[in-house]
Amino acid sequence: MEKSRSASYIAKSGGACSRRNRGVHGVPTRCWCGEGIATFVSKTNKNPFWKFYRCEMAMQRKGEDHIFKWVDEALAEEISLVEARQRTIEEDLEYMRKTEKSEEDVALQKNGCLAVITWLCCKLW
Repeated sequence: MEKSRSASYIAKSGGACSRRNRGVHGVPTRCWCGEGIATFVSKTNKNPFWKFYRCEMAMQRKGEDHIFKWVDEALAEEISLVEARQRTIEEDLEYMRKTEKSEEDVALQKNGCLAVITWLCCKLW
């Protein structure tokens, strides 16, 4: 499988357009100037037909420093963010399962069935 353009660019430069995209992870939705983000296609010889996100204002004002991000780079970041969030949710769920079991065990050891019934009623209400 061919290495993606953005992966090789990131490896060489430490991050694509890092000065412009400070604090923007994943797919951008707004530029720092407040303008919306649009998707464009590169027409350069160096990156022909590559899609990128760009501030709509920046397309009119070429000299200003607005958001620019390659679509493949943004999507790769978005996947990483979703994976990290999924891991956090799985860890939280596992912790909740362990905590719930230990609370039930303590209640059963202390007072038997009555405590377990009381504990269950409290959880349901």
